[in-house]
Amino acid sequence: MIHATLHQLKVFEATARHGSFTRAAEELYLTQPTVSIQVKQLTKAVGLPLFEQIGKRLYLTQAGQKLLETCQEIFDGLDQFEMAVSDLKGLKQGQLRLAVITTAK
Repeated sequence: MIHATLHQLKVFEATARHGSFTRAAEELYLTQPTVSIQVKQLTKAVGLPLFEQIGKRLYLTQAGQKLLETCQEIFDGLDQFEMAVSDLKGLKQGQLRLAVITTAK
């Protein structure tokens, strides 16, 4: 795993969440072949298959599920670090999520 990059982990996480190389590519503004290549390189670094493809749908293997959990921990940790650094700089920063009901006027 020493040769895995943060970019590859982001691509893997999006692919795992969507269950599709194409949807992950759309979200990340990358081409589908780029996503496939990044996941292939990450799979090679891990040494075990991360996905099982059935039809056009991707399913996580055990190794893939474990890597997804690890990715989520890493990204959560980086988000917390970013907020802590902002606090040290005297800035208040975070994430705001809004939801809107389509029938609202």
